[in-house]
Amino acid sequence: MNRFLIIDVETTGVAFSKGDRIIQLAYVIVEDQQIIKRFSSYINPEKPIPPFIQSLTNISSKHVEDAPLFEEIVPQLLTDLNEAYFVAHNVDFDLSFINDELIHAGYEKYRGLVIDTVELAKVAYPTSDGFKLSQLTANFDMEHEQPHRADSDAEATALLFIKMISKLASLPLDTLKKLNKLQHGFKSDLKSLMYQWMNDSSMKENSEYDYYRGFVLKKTDPVHVLSDDDYEKADYEIFYKEMVSGGRNIKQLIEGYEQREGQLQMIDFVHEQFTDRYFGIIEAGTGTGKTLAYMIPAAFYAKNQQKPIVISTHTVQLQEQMLNKDLHTLKKILPFSMKTSILKGRSHYLCLQKFERLLDHDPFDSYDRTLSKAQVIIWLTETVTGDVEELNLAASSFRFWSEVASDYTSCITPKCPWFSRCFYQRAKQRAKEADIIITNHSLVLSDLKSDHQVIPSYTHIVIDEAHHFEEAATEQFGERLDYLSLTHIIHDIGAESEGILSYLTEDLNVNDIVEAGKELKNEWNDLFLLLRQYVNYSNVNRNERGRANTVINKDDPLWANVEEAAKRCYLLMNDWYSSIQTVVKQLQTDDNEHSLEMLRPIYERSFQIIHTFELLLLNDEEAFVYWLEADMKGPKQSVTIQRKPIQVSDHLADQFFAKKESVIFTSATLSVKQSFDYFLHRLGLEDFPVRTKLVESPFDWTNQVKLCVPEDMPMINEAGETGYIEAVALNIYRISQISKGKMLVLFTSYDMLKKCYEYLRELLSDDFMLIAQGVQSGSRSKLTKNFQQFNQAILLGTSSFWEGVDIPGNDLSVIVIVRLPFTPPNDPVFQAKSEAIKEHKQSPFMKLALPQAVIRFKQGFGRLIRTSNDRGVVVVLDRRIVTTKYGKAFIQSLPDIPLIESSMDKLEKDLKNWL
Repeated sequence: MNRFLIIDVETTGVAFSKGDRIIQLAYVIVEDQQIIKRFSSYINPEKPIPPFIQSLTNISSKHVEDAPLFEEIVPQLLTDLNEAYFVAHNVDFDLSFINDELIHAGYEKYRGLVIDTVELAKVAYPTSDGFKLSQLTANFDMEHEQPHRADSDAEATALLFIKMISKLASLPLDTLKKLNKLQHGFKSDLKSLMYQWMNDSSMKENSEYDYYRGFVLKKTDPVHVLSDDDYEKADYEIFYKEMVSGGRNIKQLIEGYEQREGQLQMIDFVHEQFTDRYFGIIEAGTGTGKTLAYMIPAAFYAKNQQKPIVISTHTVQLQEQMLNKDLHTLKKILPFSMKTSILKGRSHYLCLQKFERLLDHDPFDSYDRTLSKAQVIIWLTETVTGDVEELNLAASSFRFWSEVASDYTSCITPKCPWFSRCFYQRAKQRAKEADIIITNHSLVLSDLKSDHQVIPSYTHIVIDEAHHFEEAATEQFGERLDYLSLTHIIHDIGAESEGILSYLTEDLNVNDIVEAGKELKNEWNDLFLLLRQYVNYSNVNRNERGRANTVINKDDPLWANVEEAAKRCYLLMNDWYSSIQTVVKQLQTDDNEHSLEMLRPIYERSFQIIHTFELLLLNDEEAFVYWLEADMKGPKQSVTIQRKPIQVSDHLADQFFAKKESVIFTSATLSVKQSFDYFLHRLGLEDFPVRTKLVESPFDWTNQVKLCVPEDMPMINEAGETGYIEAVALNIYRISQISKGKMLVLFTSYDMLKKCYEYLRELLSDDFMLIAQGVQSGSRSKLTKNFQQFNQAILLGTSSFWEGVDIPGNDLSVIVIVRLPFTPPNDPVFQAKSEAIKEHKQSPFMKLALPQAVIRFKQGFGRLIRTSNDRGVVVVLDRRIVTTKYGKAFIQSLPDIPLIESSMDKLEKDLKNWL
């Protein structure tokens, strides 16, 4: 019988060596999947509890003053730990703290069996949004009334542990066998449990699974082949009249459905453009319900014309929202059946052949890779898509995924044993049968470059988040290369005793690859040192992430040395590639499929890198801007070479738009001062039949939002950067005292954000949680979730936080915009576009800088009000919005809301009344 002691401690801090001590200890004992005992006690730490810990745990000095010392509860703890597993959520912390306390009290440290429930959760629930205890208990609707209290946390961890053990024990035998081969690489001692689960596992096959080559996959329905019944005509006019008349049927089908005038206008506008074969540009204000508004006419058109309609988004988040929410709603309200599919780039899909090979031979094994393999093994029993977006892999697993993701080498061999089960091929097949295909800008644009089309042929497309389409095209038609792109490959190939070469048959002559690789690596290293020197001696600019960048001038005498080194490098790259090619040909001759499949991805990637290298360093096309970007604090070789097209409008017009009958562009931010001229020009749409529409947001902006500008805020050119940042920090502090946190502060540079963060740390009390992008690690969504977990939190963000962040309700009541979001004038692509505009005797500021900034400003403003019940304030600290002529463009692009310009003293009083 297994016995588990699930434990949690609260402490005064994170380091025993610095004097921190336990203030509460609780545990739950589990046997036979049942809780048989609970223990909880406050502990007297014999020192004050810091205010932040009191705020976090709700444990104060009065709770611990009469509590026992740690040494007084040790006998009870050790008795209960006898012959039990030590189980905790993030076991390293709890175990190390308890061991330090045990040694301090004169006892031996615990050396028994250990299980980490964070690790276990990652394996058992690989698709969970997060692995914090509060996230996991929320996912399973478990009671967890007092997070950061040891008794509540121990109870919640115990319930979670029982659930996880139950799930793992019920896995198919073949899945358990695969996991068992990995368990030696886990932190948790699972060996005996694994054997027990395998012994208890049924040999009988379950009809919901597909058993193949020692793997267990979730069985999927075959792709539906179209029949005549699928082509019944659908009457759009009747459906639309029903919606206009109040949508009675829709209200019955969808709980909480509200009819919105703007949504009805947009539905009819999109339908009209599809029918008339026009292009349409629609700005749909926040709260319009635009996704459903274009999906409805898209579904009717696809059904009646028997043609697919493509919907393209910029962000994965919107694709996931469509999949999990909007498509379900759409299918409920449509009077006919409809087939939809989501199609992403190849790298999103798991290649089963690569994964099988990696499980057999992994030259680069590590803890994170072992954990990732375990996650994928269990995920295969659950996924029907094989899409990595479902998975929550470790942050450091990017390289692991790149090695198991589908790419253009995956399906080269017709003999691939996994072809009939290939996730990517299934996604393509589902897209061929779909009425609506949901994809992304990147894939739509890469189809223009590709020899073979991935998206099935189509004439009608909706481009959502269309304000990103030019930027996505600029990115897609560009190239980039860094130091690690080649050194990783040389390292992966390795030598006869290591890396991929160590797995090839002994009769192959691989010495030429090894020697050529060594010579190339030295030359490659020298080249990147020269590139770094070029950055150092050039006019260095800093981008918003603080990285140095400099535009390459190939006529510059300093560039001559780089060019010579690049030519030498190019020759060596080709010699190295030829030596790999020789071995590949020999493997083909010997019909050695296994070795060939291991080497083929390297071979293909090498060819791609050589081609990109030639484009970046040995070519010079006037239509592109070339530049170097360097991390000045990183290694000397941390340089990225990039090139991007200066303008994409002609290419889009000729290669894309000219081949489509109808294109709908939509976003909440496309117009500048109620005009679409900027958008039309940047995408090259002037010669196409375009109709435009502005759909007003249904929100009551006058009563939901105030726009404030403190008139005593200094101008940066008068106060200097340091004085300006001090004033920004002081004003954020003053506003936070009224709003009690609940603030999102938007910056345009990381440097200013970090300096402001340091000032705010000094000003704010421990009651406030200060979260800063780039200071605390984590993705945008992770930082946003952290922000929402604290009552009094301030989130400082730049770049990605200007859009795509959803914080509805009371969690966010103030947005502070530190600077108007103009693109830095030294940005290489912006510079090149500005020069091109000057050549046409036009103003880069009016034609490019201002419209870009206005659209970004509107995105930032839009973070505040996400529902009809939200209420709040936008404070703009950059007084140029009211002191310059061009400032009006920002205000005129917003909804009609009150603008309050007064001293900070007066604004404080207004904010108190308003909030």
